[in-house]
Amino acid sequence: MVAGYVRLSRDDDKKNYISIENQKMLINHFAANLGLVIDRWYEDDGISGYSFNRSGFGTLLSDLDNDIDVIIAKDLSRIGRHNAKVLLFLDDLRERGKRLLIVDDNYDTMEDEDDIIGIKTWYNERYVKDTSKKIRSVIRARQIEGTLMNNVPFGYRRNKDNIDNKAEILINENEAFYVRKVFDLYMQGFGYRRIAVMLTEQGIPTPSMVLNERSIIEGKTYRRAISDKWSDGMVSDILKNDFYIGTLRLNKRTRTTINGTDHRVPKEKQIAFYKKHEAIITDHTFELVQSIMQKRVKTNYRGQSKEGTVFGNCLYCKDCGSRLIPILRTGDTKRRYYICNTYNTKGKRFCEHTHLIYEEELVKDVIKYIKFCRETLSEIIRTYDFKELSKERKAIEVRKKSIIEAIEVNKKQLKTLLSHKIKEISTGADSDLINETYAGVQCDILTQIHGYELQLKELDDTNIDTADIHDKLTAALDVIDLIIQKDNIDRRDIEILVEKITVDKEGFPDMELKYGLSSFVKYNPSEELNKQEHEIIIATLKLIRDEEREYTSAKYLSAQLTKLGYPKSKKSVLPYISIMIGKGVLRLTEDNLKPYKIQMTKEELTDMINNNIDTMSAWWYARDGIRVHLKETRD
Repeated sequence: MVAGYVRLSRDDDKKNYISIENQKMLINHFAANLGLVIDRWYEDDGISGYSFNRSGFGTLLSDLDNDIDVIIAKDLSRIGRHNAKVLLFLDDLRERGKRLLIVDDNYDTMEDEDDIIGIKTWYNERYVKDTSKKIRSVIRARQIEGTLMNNVPFGYRRNKDNIDNKAEILINENEAFYVRKVFDLYMQGFGYRRIAVMLTEQGIPTPSMVLNERSIIEGKTYRRAISDKWSDGMVSDILKNDFYIGTLRLNKRTRTTINGTDHRVPKEKQIAFYKKHEAIITDHTFELVQSIMQKRVKTNYRGQSKEGTVFGNCLYCKDCGSRLIPILRTGDTKRRYYICNTYNTKGKRFCEHTHLIYEEELVKDVIKYIKFCRETLSEIIRTYDFKELSKERKAIEVRKKSIIEAIEVNKKQLKTLLSHKIKEISTGADSDLINETYAGVQCDILTQIHGYELQLKELDDTNIDTADIHDKLTAALDVIDLIIQKDNIDRRDIEILVEKITVDKEGFPDMELKYGLSSFVKYNPSEELNKQEHEIIIATLKLIRDEEREYTSAKYLSAQLTKLGYPKSKKSVLPYISIMIGKGVLRLTEDNLKPYKIQMTKEELTDMINNNIDTMSAWWYARDGIRVHLKETRD
């Protein structure tokens, strides 16, 4: 049986770059002249000859063991452009007793009188390697110029209407809406999978669906798989892609061999152009999302439930350092609280206390904290030293120095190259051949120098001052004003403002703000609550002193404290009455109408208030069960 093999690839030269049908016609004429007829065709369209992993060629090799006796191809480069593999294939055919006929090269394996067959196969390989090298050089040069970009990411489009610059990148507002939504949902505490499910349920087209639609409009074929469902990876790629803040990043992947596997290029070796196009996401939001990602990896965070939690991965146990996990108490009313993960999973032996804190109470503590530090933050924004600024400037100077050194190295290489070139010409050798030999290397070096100069200019044009950091703090201040205005807080607010909250064994939180502001804003909810208790004690003493009767009652004191703005509860005033009894201010009687007789005179009470106002909290702390009372007051 006679088989015809045809292959077409974009790596072919103009001589061999003819259609599949033309190859078949040429082979049919050649076979007819030899009195043969092609019984079966094998073809590979659009596949490089350097790779021997071709479906058509693979099927041909399998059928050699069956009924194929003769193979006819247009030229040896159709069989392949890998020198060693082609020669091994020819040897294998001869050992099997199979015949290969090559039309253009007039080659027959049964006669094999071509002494330069090895040179031909070497040339075929050299051609594809040279072509690949030239393509890589062109791509590299365009990357350095910042002009090369294939498909733009989800959320952007090419400006096909711009005749002068069709590579201009514009925002696709419909897609950009969902890009912003992905970032917003992530900051609210949702994980990759939950966001993907939400987008799929809403019928939002996936990035591959969008690229396929673009290809159809442009009359092209989209060759990659098309997914109609969002995946974790799609969401992750969007959140990690700094293209959305205006950065054009090129040379992100490379391969060491032709048709080899792509490898990711380290970020420091990629070619980046900052503020190259309009941003969809602000720098502050992008940086915040990256920091949340890192924190979630460290704490093994797996995203919030459908109901959502205000505090996700910022709550920690003050004793053992583990994360506090949310638990939803169900029943007549739902109430969420957080407890130490170590206590919950391993028990008291590993962490002695639950460190339980209710979400609603923690929200109140955070709001109190925010109101407390509002004016302090405003002052810090005006006077902050911005220590991180010097680090950023130093990093840029180091990068500039590295680029300048690289330019000098390339210039020395160019100088050495020109010196060798002049020496070879002076020997009387063919100047045209020498110029051709050196031209490619010289062009590569000049391209690299130009690329480094562009990067250096980019760094020189970068305006590094306090503006960016100032914007971050201003954004935080805006969040604070919004919280004060709405008197509530959500997950996004927490992610923007709070770095860490540690909860002690009694359930009292200590808060650490972002941007290093906690060192300037001194506040502790436990201390603030103690201060409030102190104020209530003083207020109670004053009410007793100003009493016109010789006695007082819990009902009276509770009503008066409520008028002063303290929480209304007859029961909550009893601990303060106990303190008064313990200090000899009041005495319990058996008369229900006159339950507490006043033991001290107005003068004695005034002296007590004036003399002990700064140490009054010591009364409270000295009594047993004070922390329990404070906790009960919160709960």
